[in-house]
Amino acid sequence: MIVPMHKFSFLVFHQDYTDFLEKVREIGVVHLIERQDEVSDEILEKYDLIRNVQSVVKQLNKREAEPKKPSKNLDGQKAFEEVSALYQKLEEKYQQLTLLQKEISHVRPWGEFSKETLEKLAGEGLRVKFFTSPASRFNEDWQKEYPVEVIGHHAGQVYFILVQQGEEEPEIDADEIRAPETSVSELIHYEKELKKELDDINKHLDEHAAKSLEAIKTYGYQVKESVDYQKVVENTGKEADEKVMLLEGWVPDEKKEDLIAYLEKNNTLYVAQKAIQEDKAPILLKNKKFARKFEMLGDLYSLPKYGELDLTPFFAPFYMLFFGFCLGDAGYGILMGAAALLMKKKVRKELKEIMGLIFYLGVSTFAFGIISGVFFGIPLYDTSLPVYKDLAARFEQQGTDINMLLFYLSLVLGGIQIIFGLILKAINETRQFGWKFAVGTTGWIVLITGSIALYAISEIADIPFADLNPALYALLGVSGVMILLLNNMNRNVLMNFGVGLWNTYNMVTGILGDLLSYIRLFALGISSAILGFVFNSLAVEMSGSIPVISVLVMIVILVVGHGINLFMSGLGAFVHPMRLTFVEFYKNAGFSGGGKQYNPFKKIT
Repeated sequence: MIVPMHKFSFLVFHQDYTDFLEKVREIGVVHLIERQDEVSDEILEKYDLIRNVQSVVKQLNKREAEPKKPSKNLDGQKAFEEVSALYQKLEEKYQQLTLLQKEISHVRPWGEFSKETLEKLAGEGLRVKFFTSPASRFNEDWQKEYPVEVIGHHAGQVYFILVQQGEEEPEIDADEIRAPETSVSELIHYEKELKKELDDINKHLDEHAAKSLEAIKTYGYQVKESVDYQKVVENTGKEADEKVMLLEGWVPDEKKEDLIAYLEKNNTLYVAQKAIQEDKAPILLKNKKFARKFEMLGDLYSLPKYGELDLTPFFAPFYMLFFGFCLGDAGYGILMGAAALLMKKKVRKELKEIMGLIFYLGVSTFAFGIISGVFFGIPLYDTSLPVYKDLAARFEQQGTDINMLLFYLSLVLGGIQIIFGLILKAINETRQFGWKFAVGTTGWIVLITGSIALYAISEIADIPFADLNPALYALLGVSGVMILLLNNMNRNVLMNFGVGLWNTYNMVTGILGDLLSYIRLFALGISSAILGFVFNSLAVEMSGSIPVISVLVMIVILVVGHGINLFMSGLGAFVHPMRLTFVEFYKNAGFSGGGKQYNPFKKIT
């Protein structure tokens, strides 16, 4: 759910404003309303600084150095500047090393030579030219006709020199290249020196990663605090000849008590108004334990706007089911669940929710693996296990199998989510605009659910569908009036009829396409099972017959193969249910989005 917001307007005497801001930041619940569309250059520079600090922190984290106790007087800003300079120097040295290694590869075929000797020859009027030619095009007669000396052969090329006197150009069909400026031994010496410098820089960076990381993080937080404070100052209105400061912000209902207590205690003048739908209030989500773990998925698309439904608790069960359907291997589900439980105790606090999400997805994968009869790629319905053997026999008697049932199940789940989305759309329209705007959507719900109900009655009660025609005509009449004539009761009937016809075309074609999209659940589940089965077959066929080695080879193939399958199929199981959520479900639920995250002005150090 979206936490209700209150808009607070504060009027503070200018001499008390600094103390007021410090206290408001200490309470840390006010989301600033920005009055200016553009920020100052100074703030933009600090944003760049924050990004640089975050980049340095990320790079130091990658070093995975063992943390050491920092010195008490460690300056985070100074440490950041030192690390930034070291990384800049490191990048320059790596660029130099790349160029040097290219030069070594250019010079190496020429071996050792004396630059001084070349200069002496040039002083005597002799020019030494360097050539390279493919071995297939090299002409041995060149050595007889001209003062040519072959230096060596490398990578199918012949490297040779020509000692030329005078201006006459010999007829040699080869590529002339620039003369090496330094011998290969000197370049290799420079390379060793450069690598030593790189090792020294990396050693210093490792020391900073162990000692300075927290100080640099703190410095980044301090810069962020200063930016937040400056933004507040720049967005403060100055009234009554700049004697009174006006500040406005949003405060969640559940967090406003401490702020009001401070304002009342200090006799600060304020006005509080409950946010309405038209306000662009920030979004703070508050969901229960299960749905909260899926908020991070919703954030990947967009936050809801203020006044509409938070769809997180509604799509969470479907996403969990769809993930399990796509991966659908009981063995993989056990691995995911066990890994999530083990890692949850070791990871940072902000990653615990992710581990919880992985655990739920693992449970769903295990459940669908049991239903589909797949355990690490082993098709359980083809084994002699009692339950699966009996079910397989029963399916065969009915002329079907588990795959056909899973195919239909994917369509059923899709239909349920589509109808559920339409119900949420009607609720959303009623909440935001009133019940008159939800009549058309309600008509579609009545038509779809009523048609399904009539078909079910016909099948279950063995009543010919033709006998239910009166009920069908009544259903079509009622839903037709709602869809075509009453879809917006604030417009005239003719306008509603035209819009209703267009909406009918879009709805019929859209729902059909949406329903077919859910077949991907079945397809991904099948592909995951087949790939697991293939790796099992490879492990058996390629292991050989040598007693110990065959077992080792089989284990390696199984571990690598199922690792690849778990990664690839898991990626598909993560992405495709998200696509069904953000495209099919969000569209049918009438989700508009565009909300801005609640970000209070507070201390972070």
